[in-house]
Amino acid sequence: MKRFNRADRVSEEILKEVSHIVQREMKDPRLSQVGFISLTRVELSKDLQNANIFVSILGNEEVAGQVMEALAKGAGFVRTMLGKRMRMRTSPEIHFKLDDSIAHSARIRSLLNDVRGDEPADETDEAAPDDDFDPVDDEAADEAESPDEARDD
Repeated sequence: MKRFNRADRVSEEILKEVSHIVQREMKDPRLSQVGFISLTRVELSKDLQNANIFVSILGNEEVAGQVMEALAKGAGFVRTMLGKRMRMRTSPEIHFKLDDSIAHSARIRSLLNDVRGDEPADETDEAAPDDDFDPVDDEAADEAESPDEARDD
């Protein structure tokens, strides 16, 4: 049985609640200008007093900077709302940090594709059906090899 410490369980709950607060309750117009804001993870201190919330933002650096300013300005509001929603003695101090791991992994993937000389992977190519597949021929082959004919009693 795998054991989790309290900080791990609380950080998962904080991630859910803060995602809901940022999505639905923060009214800052800088947050509505962005198409996609994703809270990726929460690092909570052992004493549950400080929470680093990592944010991934789809957009250019200028938009990301504006969103991070809006989140930093609204951190007190998020902390207050979090305190009302969760039963804790004290709610942790919230620090938003930009998480560029998604952009970093995309950059690494493009570099690896350049080294290999591959074209960028397209999702539709992988799911394309096999041109040689004929379901009628496979059914006929299955009927020809029925289990009754295969026995030599």
